[in-house]
Amino acid sequence: MREFVVMADVNTDPDPGYVEKENITILPQYYHFNDGVIYGDGKELTNEEYYGRMEKGERAYSMGCNPDTVHRLMEEELKKGHDIIAIMASSECSGSYSTVCIEANELMEEYPGSTIKVVDSYLETTPAGLLVYMAQEMKKKDCTLDEVYKVVEEQKKNCNILFMVDDLKYLVRGGRLNVVSGALGTLLQIKPILFMDKGLIAPYEKARGRQTAKATILKRLKEMNLDRELLCVLHIADKEEAYALGETIKKELGIEPMWYNEVNKVIGAHIGPGGLGVAFCKIPE
Repeated sequence: MREFVVMADVNTDPDPGYVEKENITILPQYYHFNDGVIYGDGKELTNEEYYGRMEKGERAYSMGCNPDTVHRLMEEELKKGHDIIAIMASSECSGSYSTVCIEANELMEEYPGSTIKVVDSYLETTPAGLLVYMAQEMKKKDCTLDEVYKVVEEQKKNCNILFMVDDLKYLVRGGRLNVVSGALGTLLQIKPILFMDKGLIAPYEKARGRQTAKATILKRLKEMNLDRELLCVLHIADKEEAYALGETIKKELGIEPMWYNEVNKVIGAHIGPGGLGVAFCKIPE
């Protein structure tokens, strides 16, 4: 039986410490403004620079995976005799899933006997990162590639997010949310709570004010049959608020968040500053 490795789209946002510890290869995506400078693969802006420019009115853009980079990173593993499972963020939000599938098919022709399985998680950010964690932990228990792939495909429908944003204009402008839905976020300090629905970012509920939105997220989490081992807090450029939410979750739900993750800047281009939420996995009924 051939060994295999887990790869992940950067937009799955697994915990950086876990990624480093487990030596998981991340397939990069990119972001930029209108000045021609591309960031996202070793070259980064600080949060202050990035979100500061957005708040001043500059539009940030995202770019998907580079085919040549994907080809190179996957080929490096195939040359070692490794098969691959690559877990990708939603194909409904990015063309990177398609790019990786094309490169995977070409490489399997170049390297007969190799297997590359590409997962369309239908999720964005850390809910998809939970699938990366599941896959890697199963690999460590000597599960086969087919076994891991089957579980990930089954579990992706149980993972989701409840995520509040300060302003929906970034999602509307980037085409991630329609204008009608976006209008909800401009009325009476309404703070929309979003989730993933069939691979798309969609309104879940709305609350008036930030504190009410956090209370609403907690209320909805209490109503769910959650996997207590798989819950993360995620944020955009506000660790203090994320940890405060985590403490509330511990107090009110009795769950210790496994990760506190910052949403990467590629997704941040579409969300803007002020995002806060919880990624989770429900126990199937």
